[in-house]
Amino acid sequence: MLRIWRTFVIGLALTLGVALAAREAAAHPHVWIDLRTTVVMDDQGRVTAIGQEWLFDPIYSAYVTGGLDPASDKARKALDDLLGESMTNLREYDYFMRVRADGGRLALEDARDTSAAMRGDRMLYRFTVPLSDPVDPRSRDLDIAVFDPTYYIEMLHLEGDVIAFQGANQTGCGARIIEPAPDMNAIALAQSLDRNAAADDTLGAQFAETVIIACK
Repeated sequence: MLRIWRTFVIGLALTLGVALAAREAAAHPHVWIDLRTTVVMDDQGRVTAIGQEWLFDPIYSAYVTGGLDPASDKARKALDDLLGESMTNLREYDYFMRVRADGGRLALEDARDTSAAMRGDRMLYRFTVPLSDPVDPRSRDLDIAVFDPTYYIEMLHLEGDVIAFQGANQTGCGARIIEPAPDMNAIALAQSLDRNAAADDTLGAQFAETVIIACK
């Protein structure tokens, strides 16, 4: 249902024009991101980092880039500046990532391998977030969720996409995505919030996917 609603809203905004996105539209979310997640593993089969690829919706991408030619030096600088600011701000929120082992939240390090580019009319961020301590998914239950705590931004993995694994020892590892199941109170609250309204930092978790990592 969330994916159908996202497609409808973005399609409507594109049909009516970018100006619609600048109005005081009702209902969270106001920005949409398609996710790709990569689980980075070392030669001992431990998870050491989580790679992220964020593909922003065309409306937001046009707004933040100001319609610049993506191939121009000015656009390149604007993207780099925006990426630097975003990474600094996101660090306070663990880059919108919640990584847990046996139900306990894990500490994350500063993002590395950061980059920003345009993919067609959509802005693309790539970055990798190391875990402070590697985790063996064969002996601990590991799960990952990526979400904006206030649900101003909706973040979902590309439909039908498979979580990727990277590293020398990933034999027997796989992942599955548990779809969000927000209750009616959360849905009603999200629908009541306009662009300037601030939700508390518990709303987004109800609309978040959970990626379960399992290794034999």
